Amino acid sequence: MKTRFHICDLFGIPLYLDLSTIFIMLMFLQTGDFFLAVGLSLILAVSIVAHELGHSLVARCFGCRTTCITLTVIGGCASMERIPHKAWQEFLVAVAGPLVSFVLGVALLISAFVIGGDNYLGITFMDGGIINITLGLFNLLPGFPMDGGRILRSVARIFASRAKATYVAMIVGRVAAVALVVLPFLGIDHIWIIPIGGNAILRILIAWMIWQEGYREYQLAKQEEDFRNWTQDDFDARVSPPPYDR
Repeated sequence: MKTRFHICDLFGIPLYLDLSTIFIMLMFLQTGDFFLAVGLSLILAVSIVAHELGHSLVARCFGCRTTCITLTVIGGCASMERIPHKAWQEFLVAVAGPLVSFVLGVALLISAFVIGGDNYLGITFMDGGIINITLGLFNLLPGFPMDGGRILRSVARIFASRAKATYVAMIVGRVAAVALVVLPFLGIDHIWIIPIGGNAILRILIAWMIWQEGYREYQLAKQEEDFRNWTQDDFDARVSPPPYDR
């Protein structure tokens, strides 16, 4: 069954919509106002696309092509052929997304102030601004696949190899993942200035994603480091045929 649909191309990058995004609309319908739910859903979708385009266009400057952007219930995903290996380039690519979210959030909040908050447009812009600020802060959580994980790794690479820096980011991310699940049950409703109450299933899903993605990133970095440390004998051993004459 087809689970995602091609919407359009932006700057030469295909944009796909995953069927899971229907849960976003259902979440906003809890406000009790259908038109407000539609408006907030559209603003969230546009905000996520803008966030991912921030990553993609900066990565393009460093020769890293984005094959597609996919919108899902847990956010957007810019699928890049590769991540810049230089720490400062990875830092700029990672920080571009949250920066776009913050700029868009401030612009929407200013627009809401100018329009006034006593009509649908003003309320939608106000909530949209808060959504973008929250989106930017949420993506700064220090764990993969969040932007904060990549920012942390790029900074840690000043002091350690890529693999060790990735390991540090993985551990910090797993601590954040546990906090996302546990803290609301302890009566603590915020982490990293971000509200984490609400849907427990969504929190667990995000925490599991952070837990798994951190380990995957570490495995990739470790394999890359091991490959770079191969000697000529290691290469010869890999390409030599097995001893069939035995």
